[in-house]
Amino acid sequence: MKSESWAIVASILAGVALVGFFAAPSLLKGPPRDPDSLCLKTGAVGHTLVLVDKSDPWSEVQAGRLKRLVKQIGETLPADRMLSIYVFNDVFEPGFPPLLSLCNPGRTASELIGNPRRDYLRWVEKFGRPLDEALSVLTQPAKGNLSPIVEAVGDVASRPETRVREGDKSLVLVSDMLQNSSQFTFFGSAPGARDPERLKRLVGKVWQDSDARSWQLQVHQVQGVYEPQRLEQASSLWQQALRGSGIPFVWERL
Repeated sequence: MKSESWAIVASILAGVALVGFFAAPSLLKGPPRDPDSLCLKTGAVGHTLVLVDKSDPWSEVQAGRLKRLVKQIGETLPADRMLSIYVFNDVFEPGFPPLLSLCNPGRTASELIGNPRRDYLRWVEKFGRPLDEALSVLTQPAKGNLSPIVEAVGDVASRPETRVREGDKSLVLVSDMLQNSSQFTFFGSAPGARDPERLKRLVGKVWQDSDARSWQLQVHQVQGVYEPQRLEQASSLWQQALRGSGIPFVWERL
């Protein structure tokens, strides 16, 4: 009788082991993902978007700071969160493509047995070299007559591809913040130049129309080629406009 009971138990355990043997690869592989973006098929969980203004030249020191900032963001990116890097210059074209847009697939218990998940290895491969290439593009000298900062923010914040199904959205804006476009300028003596109320109205309208209010804003103001007084004036007017429009933000120098 006991031998029969042990036989039944042994058969059950063997069946469980067999199921586990065939199920293990699927479990270790994780949920299905898009092969290009590495995001979950159901969508990314949170989004960090880095928007870089290249309408003015950078110093080597500032380029180094930008590299450290972006690498830190990438290295601390939570699993299943999307990281996108966009860059614009004086020739602004709506819908300009990202330099990089990927999700961090995270790691799994498979690493404990010396078999890192394939998706994570692909993330390292797709994030590492492309990021270095993107940073080399970002830090190349550039100069233009215009600096459409508000327009670029409105464009990327309103796109369907930058939305996520859940999680927060963080917009990291890297620029000297010297807006110069037909809608507002910090330069010259034309009517409306450096007018705080005009900047406030423009910021409020763009943030409202583009749904940019749903993004957590971080500004890293580049201390570029212009005199410190002009940069400080831009910082003051921008912060005044953002506060006046009820837009929370974090402001730092780069």
